[in-house]
Amino acid sequence: MATQLGGEDEFKTTIAEYLESLPPQFCKRVFSSPAACLAIFRLLSTIGKQLIMSMLYLDSPLKLQDVLQWARPEHQRLVRSKIHQLRKLQLLTEEKGSVLLNTIFQEQLRNALTGGGDFSSFGVPDSGARDAHITATRLSRYAGERWEAMLRFMVGRSANEAALPALSDTVQRILQSSGLMDRGPDGLRITNSGFQFLLQDSAAQVWTVLLQYLRLAEEKNMDVVEVLNLLFQLVSLQLGRAYTTAQLTANQQRMLSELREFGLVYQDDPSGQRFYPTHLVTTLASSGHARSSDNGGTGPGQSELTKSSEHGYIILETNCRIYAYTSSPLQIAILGLFVRLVSRFSNLVTGAITRDSVRQALTHGITADQIIIFLTVNAHPQMQNRTPVLPVTVTDQIRLWEQERNRLHPTGAYFYKDFEQRQGFERVFRYAQDIGVILWANTEKRQMVVTRQGHAKIAELVKGQRASSAQTPSAS
Repeated sequence: MATQLGGEDEFKTTIAEYLESLPPQFCKRVFSSPAACLAIFRLLSTIGKQLIMSMLYLDSPLKLQDVLQWARPEHQRLVRSKIHQLRKLQLLTEEKGSVLLNTIFQEQLRNALTGGGDFSSFGVPDSGARDAHITATRLSRYAGERWEAMLRFMVGRSANEAALPALSDTVQRILQSSGLMDRGPDGLRITNSGFQFLLQDSAAQVWTVLLQYLRLAEEKNMDVVEVLNLLFQLVSLQLGRAYTTAQLTANQQRMLSELREFGLVYQDDPSGQRFYPTHLVTTLASSGHARSSDNGGTGPGQSELTKSSEHGYIILETNCRIYAYTSSPLQIAILGLFVRLVSRFSNLVTGAITRDSVRQALTHGITADQIIIFLTVNAHPQMQNRTPVLPVTVTDQIRLWEQERNRLHPTGAYFYKDFEQRQGFERVFRYAQDIGVILWANTEKRQMVVTRQGHAKIAELVKGQRASSAQTPSAS
């Protein structure tokens, strides 16, 4: 056999991947909530939704071949892959060539669409007097401030800025356990994953935080099903409306108070008897993840990062000078990660990309490609009209500075050795050369290293040789 060199970290980046990892008994409890079933349905792809709706009111199994006939022959493979995804989510079962919806999910999704079943899963509106000052715009402003405070904490404070607002232990623990920040000599600092997190839209950022909260809830021995049910309930609530916490469990009320730290909910009542969901959570299952909210306000990613991609503010010259037309502390702080800032005016910041500033960013795990992508996405409209958008001399220089530091690049691979006969080695070696998967080889010692992608084909060839000859070489 072959020895794998290097590893590959797996990180569940979607709620679907998390649901796939749940045991069947947990999924049954999640599917018992109409709000959860509706939220899961809204998060499916268009083809997935169509398959679910086509079988929602069918009580008998459908032949898989009949389902595939719903699509044109050239699209049947895509439909089959979507059916496989629904099976992994335990929404669909397949047996003896027939498919059928999960009966619990089917019943509760029907209830969600027709108003039956336990409708309290969609939240119980608060019957008390509503505060007229709490509007959708105010909630949006509150959510944006809380979320931006977290992003500003991730980016860090520059020398001429006041101290950043303190974050709760829960927020800091999530940022650290998710790999968005790590602890250095001077405290928590942003990582490569953290900078990539800043480049995402607000919906993707919120999902990342919520998924990490689910893992943290498991460590705290909280009931994951209760946490999921509250999460799906929040997704289904109406923006600007007050809801009571009376029907929530102790774990769910605790979760609510912790989500408040992120700006996902707002509580004006000190006793915590009611809460207001913000657009950060109510738009998570909307089409396109609701990059722009319907409340007239702006979200965290939208107000600072997503908005900047729509209205670029950075001008980059061939001499590495940067002019950023912004007054946002968050945008300025992000630039400070890899730019030597020189001067700051009311709506303009100037600076330069230098070798030292780029190397400082590299020490935080930020890559040259991430810097280039950020500059490209946030380039001024006048620069967006150019091809390429950024000066080639600058992008090449940034990559060269990275190469100075990263002279070695780890690559996952497989090491083949101990070939008993040269004929067998040469046959495998020539085949590996033909498909372009060789990273290193020593023909005298009959050794070679192949890529992770090419290992499957090489292993198949070696197995074929073993089957045809007892003297076929082995790999270890």
